[in-house]
This record gives sequence, C-alpha cells and structure tokens, in this order.
Amino acid sequence: MRILLTFFTMTLALFASDASQAAQSASYQVSATLSHAGKPFAAPRVSVQEGKPARIEVSGAEGYTFTVTVTDLAPDRIKVAATLDSSHGAMAPTVVVRPGEPASVVTGGIELTLTVQRHEG
Repeated sequence: MRILLTFFTMTLALFASDASQAAQSASYQVSATLSHAGKPFAAPRVSVQEGKPARIEVSGAEGYTFTVTVTDLAPDRIKVAATLDSSHGAMAPTVVVRPGEPASVVTGGIELTLTVQRHEG
C-alpha cells in the first residue's frame, strides 16, 4: 500500500511539474504600430513570455520606449499591458485582445495598435 501511495504522489508531482513548465514556456509575438496625428512613426515587434515584460528602447528624434506584458486569459482573449514613452507623448493602456486581431488605443494624438499571436510549441 505504501509503495502505491508513493508512486501516486510521485506521479502527481511529475504532472504538476510538466504543467508548470508548460505554463512558464507560453510565448507570444506582439506587433505594434505607433502613430502620432495619424502618421506611423514606429512598428516594433517583440517575442515575449507570459507574465514577463519585454522592453524595446529606440533613441533619436523619433525615439521611444515600449514595454509590453502579456497574460493569457482564455483561448480567445489575451490581456496586454503596455507602456509607451515617446517624443510625441506617453500612454499606459491595458487591453484585452483576440489572438491575431489588431486592437487600437488612441489618446492625446498618439495611437497604439497591437496584434498578438500565440507561439505554438
């Protein structure tokens, strides 16, 4: 009986470990278009792990800092928390998007359009 209980406990621990590793390895491709007054000034693209922020920093006259964190909510919903600091202004939206479908946020003449794809693997 004790051997069976030990085997059962070890099997549960193995399944929990596999599930934890699968959740930690979830990754996404985030594509963005940054616009000011209707004119695009950047189109960053970044691969990101779920729950871990990814940051892009570009210097120069049209420079910007863009940070994004992705959280999977359901098969048809992904939460994206973004921050954008640019020479044109700043924003920090949190939006829920559908995979592969663009979503836009506009404030103060700055527009951020996001498209998120899940990486299979």
